[in-house]
Amino acid sequence: MSLASTQKLFAVIATVALAACAGGSGGGAEQTPSFSVQGVNVFVETSAAFAKAPDFPSRLESTIDAALRYWGGSWSALDGMSLTLVDEPTVPCEGVEALGCFEGGAIHLTTRDPGLGTFACVEETVLVHEIGHAAIGDPNHTDPRWMEMDSLATELGGREGYTSLGEVPCTTYVSVWRHPLGSP
Repeated sequence: MSLASTQKLFAVIATVALAACAGGSGGGAEQTPSFSVQGVNVFVETSAAFAKAPDFPSRLESTIDAALRYWGGSWSALDGMSLTLVDEPTVPCEGVEALGCFEGGAIHLTTRDPGLGTFACVEETVLVHEIGHAAIGDPNHTDPRWMEMDSLATELGGREGYTSLGEVPCTTYVSVWRHPLGSP
C-alpha cells in the first residue's frame, strides 16, 4: 500500500472514530453545521432574531471578510474552522467566562451581552475580536489594533439589525470588540 493510500485510510478511520464518539456521547449537540461560509462551518444554536434572518449567511461572510482585512488575515486561515453562536450569557474560554472565545479551530460566541441584552446583529457580537485571535493569535492583546477599531466599525456601520419585533439599527459597540493592551 502506498504512503498516500495509508494516509487516506488512517484519515477515514479517524473520522469514523470521531463520529462514533460524538454520536455516542449523549450530549445532544448538533453535529451538522447549519451552513458553511468559505470553509467555516457555522452552528446556529441561538434564538437571536439576526441569526434567523435570510441575510444572516451573507452578513456573517461580509463581517468576517471585513475583520480579516482589518487584521491582515485571509480566509485560508479559517478553512475548516467552526463558528458556534449560542444563547448563553457567556461561553467558557480557558477557564474563564467570556462573550467569545477562539480556541484552536473553533470560535464560540454568545449572542447576548449581560448589559445590553440580545444583540440585534452579528456585527454587535465579539466576532471581529475572535477573528483577530484566529488571524494573528496575540492572546495577551499586545497589538495596538485591539484599540484602533474605529475604521472597522465605520465600515460595518449603517446595517440593519433584527429583533422579534422587526428591523432596528445595528449599532456596533467598539468597546465590546476592544481589549486593554497587554492583558489576557
